[in-house]
Amino acid sequence: MEITWLGHNAVRIKSGQSVLVMDPYTDASGLKLPPQLAQANVVTVSGADPDFSAVANITGDKPPTVINGPGEYEASSFRIKGIRTPAYAEGGEIAWNTVYAVELEGMILSHLGNPGRLLTNREIEELGSPHVLLLAIGSKNGLSGEDTVEMVNAIGPKIVIPVLYAHAGNKADLRELAPFLKELGATPEAPQNRTTITRATLPEETTVTVLAPASVLI
Repeated sequence: MEITWLGHNAVRIKSGQSVLVMDPYTDASGLKLPPQLAQANVVTVSGADPDFSAVANITGDKPPTVINGPGEYEASSFRIKGIRTPAYAEGGEIAWNTVYAVELEGMILSHLGNPGRLLTNREIEELGSPHVLLLAIGSKNGLSGEDTVEMVNAIGPKIVIPVLYAHAGNKADLRELAPFLKELGATPEAPQNRTTITRATLPEETTVTVLAPASVLI
């Protein structure tokens, strides 16, 4: 599978001819989805926040299959499980977040969305031992810096890809990447434009892969 970080909390997953975009954002974020990367067969939405659910910004030859909430789904070449967890909106109001586990190419990829608390042991078990973890590490109304590290240790993925942190052009109030890397004790290589992962190339120990955001600045 090929993974591209589209900026903010949005990620593009390509497997063969199938494309999945997770948590597309609006132009109000200060970012724009690159047109060539905004085409998808399937879209997942983790929450009601417009910058996690801008499905209208996804294009293609036909409307994508939209997955928004808990349940088990099969779409294109992806098998997807959604697990509902609490989140916190502005003002401290309780909202909902959906954590996703995606099965493809003999691997499991999980995107946690923006959960408002640590996942329980049961929720972690439901993810099915993800090989790749897309983790929001900079949210100020989601997991704390210490919590993000605890999630990595509890889930034990082979590859962690940080998302949802401060980067050029993003207007959201988010934490920086560096404190997460320091807390985790990780020294990743320079940011890549994208990463290609196969089951045969998975590392033995948990490794952090940093991606450069592919977003277009407005």
